[in-house]
Amino acid sequence: MPSTDVKPSGGWVSAVLHAHTGGRGRRLARGGTFVLVGVALAAPLWSPYAAIGVTCAVVAGLLLVIRAATSAIVSRDLRVAHMLSERSSTEIDVARERASFVRALEHSASHDRLTMLLNRDAFAALLDTSLQARPEDPEDAPPVTVMFLDISRFADLNVSLGPTLSDELLIQVAQRIGAALRPGDILARIDGDVFAVLLETVAATAAMDVAQRILRTIQSSYEIDGRLVVTTFACGLVTAAPDERIDATEMLRRAGLALRTAKTSRNACVSFETRIEEETEQRRIFDEDLRKALPSGQLHLVYQPLVDTMTGDVAAVEALMRWQHPSRGAVPPSEFIPVAESSGHIVDIGLWALKEACRQQRVWRDEHGIDVMVAVNLSARQLSDPDVVERVRVAVLRQGVDPRRIKLEITESLLVDDMRMAVDVLTRLRALGLKLSIDDFGTGYSSLSRLGELPIDEIKIDKFFVDGIGKEGTRETILNAAIAMGHGLGLTVVAEGVETAEQLAYLRAHQCDYTQGFLLSRPVPADTALELHGRRLEPPAGVPTQRQSVDDAMEVAVPQVLPSLAPRPTKRLFAR
Repeated sequence: MPSTDVKPSGGWVSAVLHAHTGGRGRRLARGGTFVLVGVALAAPLWSPYAAIGVTCAVVAGLLLVIRAATSAIVSRDLRVAHMLSERSSTEIDVARERASFVRALEHSASHDRLTMLLNRDAFAALLDTSLQARPEDPEDAPPVTVMFLDISRFADLNVSLGPTLSDELLIQVAQRIGAALRPGDILARIDGDVFAVLLETVAATAAMDVAQRILRTIQSSYEIDGRLVVTTFACGLVTAAPDERIDATEMLRRAGLALRTAKTSRNACVSFETRIEEETEQRRIFDEDLRKALPSGQLHLVYQPLVDTMTGDVAAVEALMRWQHPSRGAVPPSEFIPVAESSGHIVDIGLWALKEACRQQRVWRDEHGIDVMVAVNLSARQLSDPDVVERVRVAVLRQGVDPRRIKLEITESLLVDDMRMAVDVLTRLRALGLKLSIDDFGTGYSSLSRLGELPIDEIKIDKFFVDGIGKEGTRETILNAAIAMGHGLGLTVVAEGVETAEQLAYLRAHQCDYTQGFLLSRPVPADTALELHGRRLEPPAGVPTQRQSVDDAMEVAVPQVLPSLAPRPTKRLFAR
């Protein structure tokens, strides 16, 4: 199909091509037809026309379809917005078409193409105008608030849903946020999964109420292509007080810091404070240190026994991670695991933990004749990794261990976000011969009706319910139901966080299969774990049933077997 270089004098369409392609635009020979198409059209809708002689090009954010003959078919099928022919250009209101095209270009430059919301540049410009327009007298200047809303774990959702369905989720989220705003509030999409809201005349305290109301509106399930997707959100707020002189750049920076704090602290919404900047810098340094911890050998594993509730025999051990910092000393898992999760470094150290646990299992088997089951945690980021099954397979086989002696623990809350993806990954992991366990059972709000669909071997009842033994409320009832349900499905049942003799006696009476907790053993080094194997672990003589005195009694009664390794951490991934 012949073409010639475009000259500014070659007609308005040619001029547009010339102007917006830096002189690199080309046009068909005389008689060609130009068709201007809206930005909402995806490539798969128009690319097939290339096979029938349609030449397609993107110009200044708009799709320009050029065909050498009539464009009637193209117009109908592609819902063409404008059709211009150089042959009949004298019959067209060129001024009107030029103005329409300029408006389209301006809209494209200032709006997000997916959601049609304002983009970051346009939002920043409006924010700056709002800040500059405030009266200098603080008594007359209204507060201005910026709110950032972020979809939690969107990267994982994007992997499981795919880009097309992820885009649909973003569109639905944008619609729900917009429906929750007041007339005059400004909504924008400023990043992949980050939305921004500009609130004027709303005081800082009231802004938090508005944010909570929006979160309640959008934090529910979304139907995406027949699938129910449940997601949560993080929110960062910053308010420019009436007497504060600040520009848009600084406002957006502070809102970003508040959002990051909300995401890492597990709080739904955080308002910017000066301390956040200091904490952010400390966190940056902490993250850098954590990235150096693995290659420099600062990370190590400890092992906590899972004990047969009836006999006291050690049936398995769970590998838990510890960090010995060169200057800070022992860093509690409750501090470094959340940082590793938010930064994504958990993928590397999680894989290292699996390899190290497998290596230790092989050492116990080959050198000591003890073929003990070893449990290892699998993080959310690892589970959503498309290559997770292959990574696990290689890690296990290279260490030369029997996959049937390795158990992967997956937190129940991971199943809520995408049950279909979880079932697929777990099925493939189990096909390797691995044992699978649902950790923190009872806290993730997963559908109990679908528990039977999961290819798992075990459930671990969360410490929250074990703590309810002997106390008023429903926790004890739920604990009993979980044990019965697990047995009814043919699953092994483990109770976590057992700390009193009263709790152990109760679990025995209700035939819970295994128990794990400080009452029987703290997490210990590999050598000590080896010594514990073959013993019957019973509560030390004289241990009271009152929970608050268990730690002291344990250390006094059996310090040589159950050493205190570190301050007791909050239970999280790789932490007990």
